[in-house]
Amino acid sequence: MPRIPFPRSNFDDLRNCPLDKLEEDISRTSIRLKLQNNPATDIERGRYQEELDKLSVFKYISQLRKGKLSYEDFSQKVELSS
Repeated sequence: MPRIPFPRSNFDDLRNCPLDKLEEDISRTSIRLKLQNNPATDIERGRYQEELDKLSVFKYISQLRKGKLSYEDFSQKVELSS
């Protein structure tokens, strides 16, 4: 499974923000995905996949912050970019 690319600056922001802000971002992104019912075009499917990847990274960061995921496991799932 390929790693999800994610900007290091965004990671740093989410790693240091209040945990309830991160949980709010997870909730908001999840709702947005549910509202994008059945993307029809390639562009819509691409945007949907980007949102899905973003949600996954948010959840991984949350698990990392709560001690449920090690940094090594996180690094196998997410590729931090400059």
